[in-house]
Amino acid sequence: MVEVEQTAFEIIASAGDAQSMMLSALQCAREGKFQEAENLMNEAKTSLAKAHNAQTGLIVEESKGNKSKYSIIMVHAQDHLMNAILSQTLIGEMLHLYRKLEEK
Repeated sequence: MVEVEQTAFEIIASAGDAQSMMLSALQCAREGKFQEAENLMNEAKTSLAKAHNAQTGLIVEESKGNKSKYSIIMVHAQDHLMNAILSQTLIGEMLHLYRKLEEK
């Protein structure tokens, strides 16, 4: 159970870091700092991959028959990860729109 909680906290921290970086990237794009925004999105992608890999590890273990107990911490972690993944898509599109507006 402790390992699952540690993994949940890793997911929460990494997804939270990614979310913060992506929101900062959006602010940079609003200010016309597109290179900085792109750099932040790349850093966020790395943090998001770390969170996703932690989640995948738990899924692989469960597929091997090593079931874990469900906890509110894990539900919270999954919520953070799903929100960060959705933000990546939406903020990526918003950055694209800011670039298009800048071109006009």
